[in-house]
Amino acid sequence: MNAFKADTKQQQMIKEFFREETSYCPTHVLAKAAGIILTSISFILLIIPVLEWEEDMRMIIVYGFTLFAMGIFIYASKYATLNETLTKRVVKISELTKYIPVSRMQLTIFRIRKILKPCAICTAAVIALRCILSYTLHGSLSVWDLVLPVVFMICWPVVNELTRY
Repeated sequence: MNAFKADTKQQQMIKEFFREETSYCPTHVLAKAAGIILTSISFILLIIPVLEWEEDMRMIIVYGFTLFAMGIFIYASKYATLNETLTKRVVKISELTKYIPVSRMQLTIFRIRKILKPCAICTAAVIALRCILSYTLHGSLSVWDLVLPVVFMICWPVVNELTRY
C-alpha cells in the first residue's frame, strides 16, 4: 500500500508545475468546459431511478455513464497532455515532468486526486436525486440506485486514470 502513498513534497512540485505551465492554456479551458457539458447532459439520464428503467437498464449504463466517463476523461486530459503554443505540438505531461524530481506514480496520484473530487460530488448528487425520485415515485429504494453510480462514477474514472500513460 506504500506504493500509493503521496509524497507531499513531490505533490507540491506537481501542483506548482501545473500552476505555472497551464494557467492560461486555452485547451485546458476548453477541456474543462467540454467535461462540464458532457457530465451535465449525462445527469438527465443518471437521476432516473433504476425501477423506471427495468426493461432498458442498458440505456443508463451505455448512455448515461458513458457520457459521464467521456466528460471526466476530457476534463482529466488537461492533467495528461499539454499543447505547446509555439510549435502547436501535443506533449505528454509525463515527458515534461521527467525534468523535475517527480515520480510517475506521484503524477498519477495527483491526477486521481484532481478527478476524484468532482466525481465524488457528482456521485453524491446523483445518488441523492435518484433516492428522492425513487422514493417519491415508487415508495421504495433499489440497491442498484446506490451501487451503479459508485461503480461507474467513481471506480471507473479512477481505474481509467491508473491505466492512462
